[in-house]
Amino acid sequence: MIAKVVTGWRPAGLIAYLLGPGEHEEHRDPRVVASWDSAPAFHQPLKTGLGEFDFDLRELIGVMQELPKEFGLPLANPAPTPEGLPNAEEWVQWLRIAGRRKPPSLAPDWLKLYRYDPKAQAIVLKDGYVWHCPVRLHPDDPVLSDKQWEHVAQRLMDATGIHQAGCRWVAVRHADDHIHLMAVLVAQHESGRLTRFSPPFYKTRLREACQELEREFGLTPTPDIDRTAAKQPTRGEISKANRNRRPETARSELHRLISQAAATAHGPDGFFIKLDELQINYRLSYTAAGKVRGCAYAMRFDQTRGGELVWFGGGKLAADLTWPKLLARWSSTPAADTSVERTNDGRSTPHTRQDVLAEATAVVDAAAAAIRAKQEDPDGIAHAAGELLGTLALGKEYRTPGPLTIAHDYYDRAARSPHRVLAHDLGPLARELRRAARKLAAIGAIHGRGSERFVLAALVLALAGLIAEICAWQQANARIHQAAAAERTINALPIDRAAAARAATMHARRSAPIPQASPEPVTQRRYAPDSRPTVHTPAAYKPPPPSTASRRAR
Repeated sequence: MIAKVVTGWRPAGLIAYLLGPGEHEEHRDPRVVASWDSAPAFHQPLKTGLGEFDFDLRELIGVMQELPKEFGLPLANPAPTPEGLPNAEEWVQWLRIAGRRKPPSLAPDWLKLYRYDPKAQAIVLKDGYVWHCPVRLHPDDPVLSDKQWEHVAQRLMDATGIHQAGCRWVAVRHADDHIHLMAVLVAQHESGRLTRFSPPFYKTRLREACQELEREFGLTPTPDIDRTAAKQPTRGEISKANRNRRPETARSELHRLISQAAATAHGPDGFFIKLDELQINYRLSYTAAGKVRGCAYAMRFDQTRGGELVWFGGGKLAADLTWPKLLARWSSTPAADTSVERTNDGRSTPHTRQDVLAEATAVVDAAAAAIRAKQEDPDGIAHAAGELLGTLALGKEYRTPGPLTIAHDYYDRAARSPHRVLAHDLGPLARELRRAARKLAAIGAIHGRGSERFVLAALVLALAGLIAEICAWQQANARIHQAAAAERTINALPIDRAAAARAATMHARRSAPIPQASPEPVTQRRYAPDSRPTVHTPAAYKPPPPSTASRRAR
């Protein structure tokens, strides 16, 4: 059971949507199934015709708008900024220094709608008083009756404190698998006094109440909030991508490219060089002391109607892409020599690419063995494995998403540790995986043709084995989100077992042999600790000796 809250300012608009056909004619038999006064049938709008959505909504709208109107709140969307409002310049300055103080009695009515955002350093509109919460079940869950949904709605509104505060609310059902909770956050006290109500910690309490209801009704269980999910595109961003006929939103593409650029870099300088190469705009923000506080990014094609770029801070993409987290990643793995042998035109030589791919395969195999033997913290290996997979996808497919890119997108959540996002301490193999990712980035494009195809296939198979070990460990530790992401990754990886098997024979003739990856197939199911694919690796990783040929920096 998933509950997600949004806020707005138009009670009438939300009611018309909930009891109407929906955006794509997806609503069926809309009806009020719960209310603040335990009389949902009393608030069901009367029919005005034979059509499914022919309702007289005036009475329900009037009831839900009564308290906000009496309290002096707008019934339509206010202006996003107070520019042009009466005495705006004077009261904007007051908002900047007011802090949590209440507006004085002589303040204009519009003042209580705005607040000062110190991060944006601007006056912004407050969250609206119209509280909207869709509550959805898993597709495999049984269909609940209207009475059961009434019970669910009452429990959730009690958990948030909205019901106890005296706010008016209703629950509308127009599908088998979900309802919509709607409330106006204006509290009516016993004395008749009205106040604006802000439910405290409602997200955590909603999650806890949903988990209790899952156990009570035997629904599909959902894990606790672990703060590892990437930020999802909004409806507006998805619509914009569809209008522009782009395969994904700017936020999703930025998320992937920033992750890949961060994995290839030793520090900020290399990171910004990679962003320029990928044609990504960036801008830094600074503290009062002049230190870099954060970084925002924009795709050059993603613009507003006015021609301005749409910027996303690292934290708006994923929890491990904030500036402090990026600095922690770079500092945890000191810079190492990533120079490679090149031809006269600056390209890496075929033998160099094969050596780097083979060395990465050996590191991956050793990391999988370390997880099995419990010799190193899997959290650090899991995150570093994501960096290696992302770098490999960028080198092989660049900006045209292919199987490796899709696998990297699937793996995204499996890389992050619950709550703390990054591992506390990186073990030696996690650092070696990160160094291998930077070495892969140094060789440039990976063609995957000729003999290179075989060592590439061996690396992909080794990554599948490593991710299987990570998946089994996450399952054993009840990390449902991470284990599911790892499983999807394994199923998406383009595994060529025949080519991987030939890699062992080919590299037996070379001076830097690699451990042979097991040709045992990766099963297409959720991995349990006793069903993990066997990967034959040495107990401790020993990198092959460096080539004696002359090397030049890129």
